Amino acid sequence: MVSTDFAFATENPFGGAMILVLALIIIAAWVVLAASRFIQGGIVERPERVPQLYGYTACLIGLLWALSSAVSLVNHVLQRSDPTLAGGSPFVFDEPSITSFEAFRATYDRGRRFGPDAARQPPADSIPEAELRRRYEALRADRVHQAEFRTHNEIVENLISLILATGLFVFHWRWLRRRGIDLDAARAAARPTGSG
Repeated sequence: MVSTDFAFATENPFGGAMILVLALIIIAAWVVLAASRFIQGGIVERPERVPQLYGYTACLIGLLWALSSAVSLVNHVLQRSDPTLAGGSPFVFDEPSITSFEAFRATYDRGRRFGPDAARQPPADSIPEAELRRRYEALRADRVHQAEFRTHNEIVENLISLILATGLFVFHWRWLRRRGIDLDAARAAARPTGSG
């Protein structure tokens, strides 16, 4: 079975590769800006720019992390609302549908036709309807239980991730504001003594 992290990365348009590229761009931009003459100050030294750049970068990362967690959280809450549809992958053709008994009956042969021992399987028409219905109920209960368990775990993970990302953003935003107020106060205190 495919791990949920890989499944999310392949289903999400901003999957694992996109997130990695975005992270590398942010890191490269931060390194370039930190080493540039703009950050070093040129004529007027501005040593507060590097911590400020760090703070804004951390806020941006926290914001992107929170948005990603929120989107994933909504996705898993919607999957939780109908676990019969959330169970299977759209790319797996060897498992029958469990949305209804008629859909199960129509797709039951699919996995048996494409499986490794397809030649040895009896056709679905030879299975009594009571046995087919029993298999449907067992498979449906199993998939619903798996989907509920998986979505419950993913909802908890995304809530914790959203809380951590929000904390990262709020901490650094307040730190930047407090630092800006302190720098303004230091500049204001230095002006009268520097002019006299």
